[in-house]
Amino acid sequence: MSAPQVSQTTDASGSIATCLLESMSCPACNHQQATISLVGQVIQCDQCSTEFPLFKCGEVTIPWLFEQPSINLLEWKARLNGFLHLNQQAQQRLKEAQKDKRLSKSGQKRINKLLNAKKQQISQILDLLSPLKFEHLNTELINDPLSALKSKTPKVQGLTSYYDNIFRDWAWDNGENEQMIDAVNNVLSEHQQLGKVLTIGSGAGRLSYDLHQKYIPTCSVLLDINPLLMFAACQAIQGQPFSLNEFPIAPLNKDSFVKEQNCRAPEDINKNIFFMFGDGMNPPVKERSFDTLVTPWLLDIIPQNLRDYIPRINSCLKEGGSWINTGSLAFFHKQQSWCYSEEEVIELIEKNGFEIVSTKRNTIRYMHSPLSAHGRTEAVFTFHAKKIKDAVVPTKYEYLPEWVRSTSKSIPKQYENEISSSEHLLQAQVLGAIDGDEALRKLAN
Repeated sequence: MSAPQVSQTTDASGSIATCLLESMSCPACNHQQATISLVGQVIQCDQCSTEFPLFKCGEVTIPWLFEQPSINLLEWKARLNGFLHLNQQAQQRLKEAQKDKRLSKSGQKRINKLLNAKKQQISQILDLLSPLKFEHLNTELINDPLSALKSKTPKVQGLTSYYDNIFRDWAWDNGENEQMIDAVNNVLSEHQQLGKVLTIGSGAGRLSYDLHQKYIPTCSVLLDINPLLMFAACQAIQGQPFSLNEFPIAPLNKDSFVKEQNCRAPEDINKNIFFMFGDGMNPPVKERSFDTLVTPWLLDIIPQNLRDYIPRINSCLKEGGSWINTGSLAFFHKQQSWCYSEEEVIELIEKNGFEIVSTKRNTIRYMHSPLSAHGRTEAVFTFHAKKIKDAVVPTKYEYLPEWVRSTSKSIPKQYENEISSSEHLLQAQVLGAIDGDEALRKLAN
């Protein structure tokens, strides 16, 4: 079935714009010649027949492009349940605090306000995630646990991992977004032609929005793995305001412990800006399908060696295309050889089919909530690189080691496992000795 020719992201029947459909590749079979077509209310790969769901967000339909889409949905449902559990724990602590007879009237008001806000936060989050219809998911879909493991979402990515970024992007209006787009402007020409743009790790979407407004690309595609951030971006950009409670890290005063923020874009966009759920480590897009690729605050948080990830970026771009990066280079890897300097990063870029057009360091404010005494500055590293040749297309990135993916492989012996085993053994011995009668002194003996 051929893709419908439409100018907007969707129509009432759930059609997807050509700009988006023609760029998609299948994350299930990774067949570069595969065609993704609209079939009823889903999209389907013509090579492996995997069906991928579509989710409505206002007037927009967003494809869910993961290797095992149903399993991935269940995993995000589990992360939602994790958030709900933590929220309930916070509510319980606040209820216990209400019983403290030493609280002043101001303290009582603070606790009551926080408790009500925590309750309200649940409905706010559920409203944003409502297009996923988690309540209708069938947990029996996991009939092969090992297979389910193979398509796991990164464990460091929780539902609310970047919760405050939503406020930075769409509520604070404190100048941070302007500083971020200025950092990108510094490495681009005034009349830069971006063509067809893909942002990997678009998050809550503000930088993609600002780039789209300033440079008017042919189309912009926002790719992210996190449904809360994606739906927040989608609603704000379409001009559909939503409310979300902010809980500042270091409240400035009694009125700053919580605020119901009204999140919205300065001006709505309903033309040539599209959204796609997918894994940025293995972007579900065809090779050489974009003119510009943007990676905001991404390179130092990926779990892979950057040396092996750059060819993936190269593969998404047409020859002559632009790679725009901005953010920090604060690598966190245990392998110190992966924690590159700025100069090493530039060398890696040039060794993988790019030439550097321009680079710039800018000191910007970062996550300065108007309600909080907490915030920091970042000397962000921004560059514009041009693709001059193809790099060797990398194999799919795997989150899990080979001995998990293949049960016949030997489990390697690692020093970290020996230490962890000793720690758990000690904890088990101590906890096993606690019976409700013995004192600490006797346990120590």
